[in-house]
Order: sequence, then structure tokens, then C-alpha cells
Amino acid sequence: MRIVAVRIGNKYGPETEGYLESKMPECKWHWIRQPIRPDIWLQWNKLAAMSIDTDECVVVCDIDIMLENDYKDLFYYPIKKGQFMAIPSWWGDAIHGEYLINGGFYKYYPKDCKYIFDEFMKNASHWQTYYIKEGITIGPINGEQYFVEDMVNQRLELITCPPSWVTRWSGDGIQWQFQATQKYKAATGNDYIYMGDEWHPDIKFIHFTQQNFSFTTIT
Repeated sequence: MRIVAVRIGNKYGPETEGYLESKMPECKWHWIRQPIRPDIWLQWNKLAAMSIDTDECVVVCDIDIMLENDYKDLFYYPIKKGQFMAIPSWWGDAIHGEYLINGGFYKYYPKDCKYIFDEFMKNASHWQTYYIKEGITIGPINGEQYFVEDMVNQRLELITCPPSWVTRWSGDGIQWQFQATQKYKAATGNDYIYMGDEWHPDIKFIHFTQQNFSFTTIT
């Protein structure tokens, strides 16, 4: 299985790549370290994986993450052609709207998604600002996951892993952590996310808020 991730700029160093590769050493990692075109911004470059010429499925994941417990169950989550798998955003990423997924983890067959890549590349300047202008998210760079969800729903079956497998997390802020835990309880029935230096055993994928993530968090 091929895993694609974007590390553009100096915010995260090569040690982040080393951490993730050590977690899935049996997979072929493909790192996007430069924009696929000068006008394509940061996380929007993840869409390049949809243009890979392969009949096998690929995983696309963010790098501000930590993998815990039996995390490989997420990477090897079974999908069929015509399906697009993502992690559920039970914490609610969109400011408004009925969006269901988080862009931190996708699994799909690239040939199923080529139409998404083509639409984006034809209208990149439009889509990279559309969801900010619509008030669905905030800038300066954002909206990729909402574009993906909208496009997937046109032709493919959108599926998600169990909500108990994933969480959004902040390294500081007791109030933030309390509110996240309450949402997790409501979504999963589990009593906690993180307790006594241990993650709930159901959790496999921790996606950190950008302002609170550093590699020291996951070593």
C-alpha cells in the first residue's frame, strides 16, 4: 500500500517523516515536499494523490498526528472500488453545514477520484478560497476537506471508520480537553479520551490542533 503525505515548508522537520515511516514500515511512503504547481497551497497538494496511475488503493494522511494502540486497523480498513473512506469529524470542523469528515486521513482508489483532481486543477484559484468566502471555514488557507467531501458525494460512496477510533486533541488547555471529551462521549459512549498518560484503547489516530502540535508531543 502507498501512503501519501505533504510536508511543505519548515514547520515540520524530517523527524516527523521518520516517525510516521517507522509506524508503517511495510508501506511505500510518498512525500510531497514541493507544491505540485506554484499556485497550489499547502494541504491542497494532497489532491495530487488522486492522479496516481495505479489500480491499488492509497492512503493520504496529515503529519500533525500520533498513532496509538492498534492503529494499523485504520490504515488497512477495507474499502471497495467506488468507495471513499475518511475519518469522521465528530468534533465538528465546519463553522456551519453538514460536513461529516476530517481531512487528516483518506483512503481511496485514485482512478475513482481522478475527476476530483481534474476539477480542482481547472479551478484551483476558485476552490482554494471558496469555503472561506462561504463562511464554512476560516483562512488564510483552508477548505480542502470540504471540497473533497462535496466532490466525493457526487459520484462515490463516502464511508468512515468508527468515531471512537479518532480524536482531535490539544496539548494544552483543560477547558478545550474537557469539551472535546464531552463530545467524544456523546459520539462514542466512551468515558474518556486521555487519562493518566494513556489514550483510550479504542483510539488509533490523534490529530492535533495546528497551534499545539510539535514533534516533541509524539516522541
